[in-house]
Amino acid sequence: MSNTQCQISNETLNCIALSMMFPQRGRQLLELYRRVGSATTVVENADHLQDIVPDLNPDVFMIDSGQLHVCLEKAKAEVDFAQKHTIQILTVNSEDYPMRLREVCPDAPLVLYYRGNANLNCSHIISIVGTRTSTQYGLDMVNSICRELANYFPELLIVSGLAYGTDINAHRAALEYGMPTVAVLAHGLDHIYPSVHRNTAQRMMEHGGLITEFPSSTKMEPTYFLRRNRIIAGLAEATLVVESKERGGALSTARMANDYNLTVMACPGRATDPASMGCNNLIASNSAALVTSAADIVKALNWAVPKRKCPTLPSLFEGNLSAEEKIVYDKLGSEPQHFSLIVTATGLSVPIVLSVLNELEFRGIIRQLPGSKWRKI
Repeated sequence: MSNTQCQISNETLNCIALSMMFPQRGRQLLELYRRVGSATTVVENADHLQDIVPDLNPDVFMIDSGQLHVCLEKAKAEVDFAQKHTIQILTVNSEDYPMRLREVCPDAPLVLYYRGNANLNCSHIISIVGTRTSTQYGLDMVNSICRELANYFPELLIVSGLAYGTDINAHRAALEYGMPTVAVLAHGLDHIYPSVHRNTAQRMMEHGGLITEFPSSTKMEPTYFLRRNRIIAGLAEATLVVESKERGGALSTARMANDYNLTVMACPGRATDPASMGCNNLIASNSAALVTSAADIVKALNWAVPKRKCPTLPSLFEGNLSAEEKIVYDKLGSEPQHFSLIVTATGLSVPIVLSVLNELEFRGIIRQLPGSKWRKI
């Protein structure tokens, strides 16, 4: 055994080996682990498990000694790979393992492989998921919500799956606004899928991370993407579905979050928009809370907003507006107005209106919404 392997406990090696031996039986494996107390005890009693767990179904956990030896050797190789690529191996009993996932997920992975620097147990974690064919509306909603969340809680962790569409939009928005972001992968950390997201993934490892239950060299299977959704749901305090068609992976993540008694939220869309049918159905069936802004998320989760992040009351600034600022401010109301209508109503030039709107938003008395719309706070 190499020196790096010597630094890894037998318990970790045994956790890896058992996970490799029973990749499709996560729930039963976790239950056995919790009943017995450790993976090492399972391995050491592999030939007579029923002696310590009398009601164990031998058809589910028949441990072949030859197969166990092979898996232990693979586990040692995985440890070497992890050490070489600065990957943390988190077993379900370790302090750094995501606490919420361990507590709420009955089939939480016995082992997670993590490369990054984000705190997986930080105070505020949101998962953002949605369609892989997001619209401009979906992109605007992700950007707007992430920008506002960063203003409330810059340390908030954004979790998603690195897929096309909503996932990658959420990761990039989090990075743009200075928030850490973690992607849950459906494969090992020896490659990135889709490969076009490699640059974003590299940035995330410096400000967030990548995490997976799959060891390196795992051959990708369609079912693995559904399996990883339980981790996306279980890592976060709430799951936000931004856009989803009537059927899709984002809805499976929402169902899992509901099953774990975690908060599910969704952004509403037009009744005729196929990209929003899943979200609208979640809201209509009371399976998700309606979200149009970060303020809705903060309210739904009852998060205490730091006083330094509270928006300034309009009354503090209304008396200090310039002539052009007052013209623009007076034309706004509580209902969102499109930028072009504001330009028409004020009679000012486009550059002046845009400059004034940005200044008023910076001062905390108006808000920009998706679709180039603005309103008073």
